[in-house]
Amino acid sequence: MDEQVPGFGLAVSDGVATVTVDRPDKHNALSLEMWLALPGLMARVAGDTAVQVVVLTGAGGQAFSAGADIAEFARLFATPEGTARFNAAVRAGNLAVERCPKPTIAQVSGLCVGGGCGLALHCDLRFAGAGARFGVTPAKLGFVYPFEDTRRLVDHVGPARAKDLLFSGRLIGAAEALAIGLVDRVVEDEGLAAAVRDYAANLSGLSQFSIQAAKRIIQAIQDGESAVTDAGVATFLEQAASNVDFQEGRDAFLAKRRPKFSWRG
Repeated sequence: MDEQVPGFGLAVSDGVATVTVDRPDKHNALSLEMWLALPGLMARVAGDTAVQVVVLTGAGGQAFSAGADIAEFARLFATPEGTARFNAAVRAGNLAVERCPKPTIAQVSGLCVGGGCGLALHCDLRFAGAGARFGVTPAKLGFVYPFEDTRRLVDHVGPARAKDLLFSGRLIGAAEALAIGLVDRVVEDEGLAAAVRDYAANLSGLSQFSIQAAKRIIQAIQDGESAVTDAGVATFLEQAASNVDFQEGRDAFLAKRRPKFSWRG
């Protein structure tokens, strides 16, 4: 499946869906139309049983995304209603990435700024090229960074570092981003795509039942749940009673062979 969605490219190969922000002439800035299209795009890959992992990246190699398209701001923020619509579209797009049941990896080359940084923060993992640069720049625009993007930033780097980034609007390199927890792995720029591809391929060969259940549990913890719920109990009962991956993993372990998992969410 290779498809075009306004401002995006979508390709699926070997269990990995690659969603590409495709406006290289605008440093992959995200327009309102693109934010509105993102939930449907993520729903498509979430529902595709051929997809085990989703990679988000930017076209051209110069930017993951420079954030929201500032050229639209005069029109979008002309009225309170327009502002509310834009904010709702950004939130819905990021939420669709965050709540995708399958693992999501941001593959970051070049600039990752503002709303682009927010989009990367809503992925499960962030792999960056050594030349990547990150920034949260609303203070340079007289703009307020969205609550949910700010929450994610605080979750990853802590309140003091989040304040530093938000107050100063400074750009930081990949090494500093790794040191403060903004990204999870840094590799040389020329090896970034291969590193993401290898990691995604490894995930694709593991139990999707286990991975997706782990993602649901971690999300529940992030949402503030502090005790086992009925849904959590049901997950464990399901694996004991009917989960084919659990049965295959057990049998493979006892037979000392590599498991061949077949469950697809």
